[in-house]
Amino acid sequence: MFNNNTELEVRDKLTILMLINDLEVPLTNEEITELVLDSGLIDYISLQHYITELCELSMLERIPQDGKQHYLITENGRVALDFFKVRIPNYIQDKVKAIVSDFKKSLPVETNIHADFTKLRDDDYEVTLSITENKAPMMSLNVHVMSEKHAKRICDRWQEDASNYYGDILSLLTQEK
Repeated sequence: MFNNNTELEVRDKLTILMLINDLEVPLTNEEITELVLDSGLIDYISLQHYITELCELSMLERIPQDGKQHYLITENGRVALDFFKVRIPNYIQDKVKAIVSDFKKSLPVETNIHADFTKLRDDDYEVTLSITENKAPMMSLNVHVMSEKHAKRICDRWQEDASNYYGDILSLLTQEK
C-alpha cells in the first residue's frame, strides 16, 4: 500500500484520508485544496500528487456531482486509515479535527418541515407534524382532532411557522412548575 513511500508521504496521504473521512461529505478538489493549504498541512504540488495516487490505489473515489468531480474515501481507504492512523502525529490529528469542526459549522442547515393528516374514522383525524435538521429528527408530533377543518388548520399553521411552534412546545415542556 505505502511500501515505497517516505514517512512524510505516508503521513500526508493518511492526513488526506483522515480529513476526507472525518468530513463525511463529498469534496471537490478545490475544497480539499483550500482546506489543506489554509491549514499549512501539505504543499499544493504534493497534495495534487497524493490525491491522484490515492485514487489509483482505490483509497479515494472520484464521483460526479453537480457537474464537478467530488472525492470520497473508499472502504480500502478507511481500512488503511484505521490500520495506519497511529502514524499521524497527534498535533496533525488535532489540526484535522479543528478543520473538520470549522467546516461543519460553515455548512448550511437544511430544515425540513412536514405536516400531514389522515382520516381514521368519522370525525377522527390524525395529524402528523415533524421538523428535521440536516436529516436529524428534531421533533415529531401526532395529534388526534375531531374535524378535517381542524386538521387542515393545524397543518397550515405548522407549515407557516413550525420553528416558533417548536420553540414554544420546548419552552412549555421545560418550564419549572
